[in-house]
Amino acid sequence: MLLILLILLLCFSLINFYYSIQILRCVSAEEIKSSFFEIRWQVHKQMKEYRKLTRAKTGHIGFSWYGYWLSLIVMLICLCWLLVSLGSRASG
Repeated sequence: MLLILLILLLCFSLINFYYSIQILRCVSAEEIKSSFFEIRWQVHKQMKEYRKLTRAKTGHIGFSWYGYWLSLIVMLICLCWLLVSLGSRASG
């Protein structure tokens, strides 16, 4: 069970990384001024800008915005489940 949770966590982490790269590509293509640290390490600060840009271009929010949040939520669920499983294994 722990191995499956670790594999799921890794897969959703990679999916989240992919969506964050897509978001950063879109934001940097519009030449929005932001520091190197914000662009590379703080994707969540660019989410509002990405949402605004894609809504202005297409009329709806871009798919990467939903993919990023969904994969982040699933990643956190897997992490919590993994920690609970480890805790129950250690105490029992």
